[in-house]
Amino acid sequence: MLSARVIAVCLLSVAALPAAAQESSVQTRVLACLSGMEQGQTSWPECRRLLFYPCETFPVGGEDHLTCLAEQKADWRAHLDATTLTLNERLTAEGSGQLTDLLGQWFGYVGNKCNAVAAEKADISADAARLGCEISEFAGLSTEFDSCLQGNSTSPYCIVQEK
Repeated sequence: MLSARVIAVCLLSVAALPAAAQESSVQTRVLACLSGMEQGQTSWPECRRLLFYPCETFPVGGEDHLTCLAEQKADWRAHLDATTLTLNERLTAEGSGQLTDLLGQWFGYVGNKCNAVAAEKADISADAARLGCEISEFAGLSTEFDSCLQGNSTSPYCIVQEK
């Protein structure tokens, strides 16, 4: 399990990188953390700190915070879209069809879930809660897709073509 000291060193090393490299590095660390949760090596609070690290200095629900979260959501959506394209290229026709069906349902599920989260957190910031929920869901699905690409997924859609 990662200690707070290891996470602090990681975060300090990320802070020294240029902005574009930080985004990639932070996403890589988040994906590794989320993958580690499956093996019991990391916990959700550790991963959540990494996931929302880029926006942590802004007051929750303020304009800067919402702008930061919107940018993070866009980055995670772009990562998810790129990973989906890569995955679709490697899946069999059957796997790709299943994935397409699942994604159609998944986006509706995420919309409903994150709207409910926003309603629950309206007293703090509904917009920040919705964006945070969406970021978490995009990162989580990205982790699943990465797992499939690495041959570690047991999901039914993850039927990779023979090379």
